[in-house]
Amino acid sequence: MAGMKDIAAITTCVKKHMRSHMYDIEPAWPFPVPVGLPDQAFLETNAIAVHDNNNEIRQWASKNGCEIITKHRTIGTSVELISKVVVPDESIAMRVVGRTLAAECREARRRIACLVAACDVAPETIESAARMTGHEQPDDFDLLVSAVRYFRHHDVTGMTPRQIPLTGFSGKWLNESKTNRRKAICRLLGVETLGLSKRPTELRFRYLDPVRDDAELERIIWCPWEGEALSGIKYAVIVENKDTYQTMPPIAQGICIWGSGRAVSDAVPAVPALRDMRIVYWGDMDADGLEILSTLRESSIECDSILMDCDAYDRYHRFGTDRTERSAKIAMREPKPTPGLQSAERRLYERLCADKTIAYRRIEQERIPMRDAVDELRKLGIPVESIENQDLPI
Repeated sequence: MAGMKDIAAITTCVKKHMRSHMYDIEPAWPFPVPVGLPDQAFLETNAIAVHDNNNEIRQWASKNGCEIITKHRTIGTSVELISKVVVPDESIAMRVVGRTLAAECREARRRIACLVAACDVAPETIESAARMTGHEQPDDFDLLVSAVRYFRHHDVTGMTPRQIPLTGFSGKWLNESKTNRRKAICRLLGVETLGLSKRPTELRFRYLDPVRDDAELERIIWCPWEGEALSGIKYAVIVENKDTYQTMPPIAQGICIWGSGRAVSDAVPAVPALRDMRIVYWGDMDADGLEILSTLRESSIECDSILMDCDAYDRYHRFGTDRTERSAKIAMREPKPTPGLQSAERRLYERLCADKTIAYRRIEQERIPMRDAVDELRKLGIPVESIENQDLPI
């Protein structure tokens, strides 16, 4: 109404103010909301609408316990119009914003009180830590407070997150992926880091050389690693799926590495012996698989890929899926920089990320016939043995 706020607009202002100051230790109230009075010409032309809006705000403010500030304006005669609505305190604000946001605010105030009681730090540190962990569920926040109390009296330097004997904590609660959780704990303790060590990355592989006494034997090595287990190996095929890993046919002087997702981009560079091998990467045709391939090459590992371009996608798209392992629809995404991808791979990556016309954003490698993969490996000079007598996917 020509710059005048109605009840909905006033409520929106109060909600925005509450969200902005939810984790403030000092009260952010009273909070005045300017209603905004229009010019004289509008007042005279729309006198009835202005009066109605003014009366509605007056009744609403009285009902919710808000104060009003008025100004006298002339609309034929002198009238008292509301220029500001003042929300006097947080309890009134909670009445105004509705149950959902009020519940969020009460939980935020509870968290501030818990941190004040548990941590002898500056108010701005309390506020910062509370904001950083605002997305955490209440139980996880309570665990965070318990963790702060524990770390204040125990040195955990060199331990992995799973080794810390915290009651009620799962082994993954402090994983490296929980960045804000860790940062908030450090901030409340006044330290740069908790000194935790990373869980050693493991590399799992199978010998494929049929002349070896230990052919078909699976090995696990911890990274970083230097040893003799890969002596005499010239070829390494990295695959993403365990079914494919287990059915890879014999390769003279070869091994098959189970990449198991993004861990491969950490593990492979940490095994110096692999740098002297001919490496081929074969992952799922999806955005994640291509990002892993890019990251692997960015770590100075030279490798070829098979069945990870648009020609392969078009050939096997009938095997595709648009669902994740948990049956959620695979969403489009903004393509990331992938300096490790070759042009043909990049074209498929962009298509899988952002092409609205494709039906499937993932083709899992185990759906592709192994015989076709063997043909691709042979084109690259990998000495794969015949699979005619093997019971492999077709």
